[in-house]
Amino acid sequence: MKKFLNSLIIIIIFMFIGVIIVNAKASITKGNGNNYTFSWSDLTFDSNNDYKLTCTNAQINGGDLDVKNHSTGSVSFSANSGATSVTCKIYKDDEGNPELASATITIGTTTASTTAATTTTQAPKSNNANLKTLVVKTSDDSIVELTPKFDTSVTEYNATVPSNVKTINIETTMEDSHATAVLSKNATEELKAGENNKIIITVTAEDGTKRAYTLNIKREALTADATLRTLIIKEAKNFKLVDDKYTYKVKVNNNVKALTLDIETTDDNAIYEIEGNEDLKDGSVVKITVTAEDGTKKVYTLNISKVSTTTKSKVNVEAEKNPLIIMGLSIIAFGLIGGIIYVIKK
Repeated sequence: MKKFLNSLIIIIIFMFIGVIIVNAKASITKGNGNNYTFSWSDLTFDSNNDYKLTCTNAQINGGDLDVKNHSTGSVSFSANSGATSVTCKIYKDDEGNPELASATITIGTTTASTTAATTTTQAPKSNNANLKTLVVKTSDDSIVELTPKFDTSVTEYNATVPSNVKTINIETTMEDSHATAVLSKNATEELKAGENNKIIITVTAEDGTKRAYTLNIKREALTADATLRTLIIKEAKNFKLVDDKYTYKVKVNNNVKALTLDIETTDDNAIYEIEGNEDLKDGSVVKITVTAEDGTKKVYTLNISKVSTTTKSKVNVEAEKNPLIIMGLSIIAFGLIGGIIYVIKK
């Protein structure tokens, strides 16, 4: 019975010590970089034992420490390379346990309000302000030939486009993807005819370096020819177009309501417009207005004269009825002529 009581007392003592252990406070806080601090407080030590502090997966500054009789304290340590967590504990040196205090931290987290400064090294910005390609096209996607041929080191080019090309499209790519190109405002405007149109392409590199490429685009002068090369009227077989003549009298049959016209301008860039060619009457006027490329206009006027296809003279009707009338009239005419000649000779 006595032994039982002694054992019970020992158990109670250990339970009391366990309460003390549980009540111990310990924590790990993160400092700058790979540095950490293990702190403890409210520890009670047995004077008959030695006590040690160790940290797994870490290097304690000064090595494992004898912390006997230090109820409150702290040590610093650095985590080993590749460690994912660190556990620090204070325990009896002779037994390795029970632990009086312990704390664990996962590497990469922090229990303190600590901000670590991050330094980012940026690559130097590019100063490449060169064009890689330069292509000029007309509105119908035809390539405009540049002189000289494009070379990234050449910054000025010449080109000529026909007078009927009003606008061009400029396509560019950069040698450096961070560079940008800006075209001068007139690049999207109508080209001035008969003049050199100077267009500037400004390339800006990533670091702000600039380079200008110049395009001299000459648009040929607009033509002023507003004449007709061909005018054929199906209903007027005898009609003939005459140079520098712009007014005509056109005879057509009475039943013609509109003229069938075959028209061709002298200049391919000129256009024409027809008015009045419907419900034609005797005295109607048909106008053909030709407009040259530069806006010059000329008007061809066709005055319509209708001829009846059924009205015939009385003499012609009688002649058709009796061919002898024609013969008689011919004899009379010859007789008159012979008489006149005889009188003259007398």
